[in-house]
Amino acid sequence: MKERRKHRRASLELPLDVADASEKTKGFRAKTVNLSAGGFYCKVPFHIPVYTKLKISMAIPIADAGDEQHVISCEGMVVRTVPEQPDPSVDTYEIGCFFTEIDDYDRLVIEQYLAEKAFK
Repeated sequence: MKERRKHRRASLELPLDVADASEKTKGFRAKTVNLSAGGFYCKVPFHIPVYTKLKISMAIPIADAGDEQHVISCEGMVVRTVPEQPDPSVDTYEIGCFFTEIDDYDRLVIEQYLAEKAFK
């Protein structure tokens, strides 16, 4: 089976601030399970339907700069939710999110970070 992804993924845990782009729900914190220059996969505390637009903020550590970070603010769309339907017995859902609006420079920062941390 051929890989359909345009960007390589890496298993990295980075904190995210996430909010529904329509601002119908309160924002929340999450951590990536994996990350690519095209999007991320993370665990969330409630069901988020596929095609939901999200506002995302994340801080990417800058190599050899101590605690300095590059903050990325972008938008994305949920393309996968597991389980697919809300389930009262589930405490944590997993979502895949594709970046729909991200600056080229921010995408490059992610690519460089992944090259330094995960693709050595």
